[in-house]
Amino acid sequence: MVSKMRRNDIEKDLQNALDNGHNVWAIGDVHGFSMTLEALLDQCELSMDDRVVLLGDLIDRGPDSFDVVRIARSDPRIQCVKGNHEDMMVNGFKLESLQKPDSDMVTWLHNGGYATVASYIRDYTDDFGHEDSERLLAQVEDDKEWMERLPSHLILDQWRLVHAGYDPRLDVEDQEESVHLWIRRPFHSATKPIDKHRTVLFGHTPTMSLNHSMGPEGWGKPWYSITATVDGRSASIGLDTCVFHDEKKPALLTAFNLQTLEVRQIQRVEPWDLEDRERAKQY
Repeated sequence: MVSKMRRNDIEKDLQNALDNGHNVWAIGDVHGFSMTLEALLDQCELSMDDRVVLLGDLIDRGPDSFDVVRIARSDPRIQCVKGNHEDMMVNGFKLESLQKPDSDMVTWLHNGGYATVASYIRDYTDDFGHEDSERLLAQVEDDKEWMERLPSHLILDQWRLVHAGYDPRLDVEDQEESVHLWIRRPFHSATKPIDKHRTVLFGHTPTMSLNHSMGPEGWGKPWYSITATVDGRSASIGLDTCVFHDEKKPALLTAFNLQTLEVRQIQRVEPWDLEDRERAKQY
């Protein structure tokens, strides 16, 4: 059965914000870098009437996925679409199975889930190393339920917001949720706009790989498709500028303003080297 994971209430709220002249920012994959997210939100200078949409993959890889989820859930101006990493966490985060993980958990852990587990355990462990297992389990289950209910895409008058994209070989209104979460090449290589009236804003695929023809000059920059909507806008814009890059490449988090078309970026705030990555695997 095709999953039509939209939220009319969220779409109405976002469109009302745009219609009334307020800013709506779409932000690419955050991947656990909460300090960087907070710094970018500060840079966006949000009013109470502005809105933010996180394009999925809030979690995994970076040092504080727990805090990214807390920020997203606690600020009423922030909405989210589901990413493939949220989907993996919903299916794979089982505290009781940490010592003998099943296949879903192994897949998730080896795709950045180790860091997420570590961040949750850290936030429910006191200074003496005592873990509040009951509250930890309750928080994990509550966050998983929230993630499971996230829309897989949102549709506005001139925009589609989705984590990975759409399959150009299928009816755009009749696609499985898994397409919205996982698709790559067929979407990026589409020779016609997915929706001739709406630009697709997406994350998931690092723009460095989409801007490969530009060489190093394309690193850390949004990707704009050469296909266009009927009003001449790029049919698709990629915003995953790879905040988890190593120190040899730009590690940027990107926000795109649907009202003004402005792009704002911030360099990763958290120090994050090889030792940090290895430490995140120890829970």
